[in-house]
Amino acid sequence: MATHGERRAELYLRGDTYGTFDAQQSVLNRMRALEATDVLDGAVVDGGWQRIRTIDEDGRAGAIATYREFDTWAQQNGYSLGPAFEERRRAYVGLDRVDDVVIFPVTTLAMYEHDQLRAVFPCSDEEHVYHVSDCLDAMEDGREDWLDQFDSITVDRRGPWLESDVSAD
Repeated sequence: MATHGERRAELYLRGDTYGTFDAQQSVLNRMRALEATDVLDGAVVDGGWQRIRTIDEDGRAGAIATYREFDTWAQQNGYSLGPAFEERRRAYVGLDRVDDVVIFPVTTLAMYEHDQLRAVFPCSDEEHVYHVSDCLDAMEDGREDWLDQFDSITVDRRGPWLESDVSAD
């Protein structure tokens, strides 16, 4: 990922959705325009998220590692990743098996500066839900200090998690 290390965005798109392609492409186009005008120093898109990932047997461990990073940010800031992300238990018909799973939203945007995770969208607090579009609107309007309302956490990566970066527990 080519970046100056200043401000970068990671956009995650769920690939198993129907009827959301145009909305996802709109978000992608807006993000690319911000990158082209140097509002963002770098941007990366992951279009391979699926709706449900098991925590124990995730075939793409990077999705769960990313979710855990986002959840750590939310907990340390008094935010929730709900209602967009959902952790729950899933039982299988005809099997004596129950898995812990994470339900992923259709679109997720994470904003980073240097080695800091600044914010994750969507997120919510007791009063408001912050959408991906809220962040993009602020960036497009030149209100880059809008992100200052969110506290950042330090992360030890400069690009998205890849399968090879994490070990399946």
